[in-house]
Amino acid sequence: MSSPETQEIAPAEHVMAMDPEQIRALGYRIVDLITEELGAPDRRPIYPPPHRWDELDRRLGGELPEQGSDPFAVIETIRRDLLPASANYIHPRLLGYVSSTPLPLTGLIEALVASVRLFPYTWSLTPGSCLIEAVVARWLGQMVGFSDQAAGYMTTGGSWANLMGLAVARLRRCGWDVKEEGLGGHPALCAYTSNQAHSCHEQSMRLLGMGAAQLRQIAVDDDYRIDLAALEAAIQTDLAAGLKPFCLLANAGTTNTGAIDPLEAMADLAEHHGLWFHVDGAYGAFAALDPQVRPQLAGLSRADSVVVDPHKWLNMPYDAGCVLTRKWSDLSDTFALIPTYLEAGHAEEAHDHWKHGFELTRTDRALKVWVALKQYGLESFRAMVSQHIALARRLGEWVDAADDFELITRPALSVCCFRYRPQVIPGDAAQTEPELDRLNLALENALARDGRALVTGTELNGRRVLRCCIVNHRATWEGIEYTLALIRELGQKLTR
Repeated sequence: MSSPETQEIAPAEHVMAMDPEQIRALGYRIVDLITEELGAPDRRPIYPPPHRWDELDRRLGGELPEQGSDPFAVIETIRRDLLPASANYIHPRLLGYVSSTPLPLTGLIEALVASVRLFPYTWSLTPGSCLIEAVVARWLGQMVGFSDQAAGYMTTGGSWANLMGLAVARLRRCGWDVKEEGLGGHPALCAYTSNQAHSCHEQSMRLLGMGAAQLRQIAVDDDYRIDLAALEAAIQTDLAAGLKPFCLLANAGTTNTGAIDPLEAMADLAEHHGLWFHVDGAYGAFAALDPQVRPQLAGLSRADSVVVDPHKWLNMPYDAGCVLTRKWSDLSDTFALIPTYLEAGHAEEAHDHWKHGFELTRTDRALKVWVALKQYGLESFRAMVSQHIALARRLGEWVDAADDFELITRPALSVCCFRYRPQVIPGDAAQTEPELDRLNLALENALARDGRALVTGTELNGRRVLRCCIVNHRATWEGIEYTLALIRELGQKLTR
């Protein structure tokens, strides 16, 4: 019997390998590109100009390439075609959403993480990354006043982190083995939050099988904080109906207004009813760094779990969310599942970080936070957060004193909501308010098209308002004044 002919196979390294000098040259070119952008952060508008799909596809899409290209030409395509078709998130007058501009070294570290594949997995394989993620969780817990020994897991952002927190709450407070039995045949589980809470909580209830209808969205007071009497009444109604309240979701800085729920009172209520107390501090928890604001966040120390989002107010690159709990077992009891093909790398006494979340394959999201805290120290972040809160208060005072602006919310943190309200709109209040809504919505769109500065908008009490959120480390009062002048200029054009 003749043996089959063997085909010679070229080693993969011969196909994919790059010369070290070429790697270095490409790295320098990418660093030059980053430096060009960071050196003139307002060189591009915040929103890109309009692009047609077919035109952009011609430059960035087309047919699947059969043959390779010069890598320097690929980088040039990114410079020439991709960047101009992207939002400019490093612009100094980006004052919308809860968007910050990444700190320079943290972005460069991401290239190292991706190139050599740093990731927190098992202690035997990646002890350094496992330790750094645990250390960063502890540091974040200290920064917001939650716990000096917090356990934590880095996520893509606040939405994923809040879903994980709700999954832990479900396990700890449902009253049965939900991992094995599921939800069928048991009382419906109810969670409670304000009607100003982030939409991710409703999504989480859906994804975890409890249903959006079981998330009670409670009315708020004049300061957009949860109404405690309405909250207690909702819990009592559900108990009387034979349902199972299991989680109280508090806001430490809402997206719309930066409102901080009465955390201490909510902690008392959660304790009284045996509910898991979860605090969504994705945006606002880092306000605890400001000594003047920290007392308002004192109730964080009584939470069972907290979410923070370093890629918001700490100005980290994406992805960098984090869910914090009191004990590592809160996470591992909820998520750990050890299949046979991973048993060899698992040691019961070791800190295998993958056991504390849903993902196996994930990048190192904690290293950039570790690097930034090492580089700048807590004092720099404290100064930045305090400055942003002071800028928002100054903005509120300016708006309140202006004849053609109307202050809607006095800043609780670094969010200020207001309206452009020119004196030339005639009519009674019933006619004026809808006109102002249309004008301020048009202003949002005009700002986006203009590109020189950006505040976004939202709806409060049925009215359309402009919303300035200051979390950008490049933000200055001069930039805010420029933005207000631009709003006035565009508003006058629209009013004419």
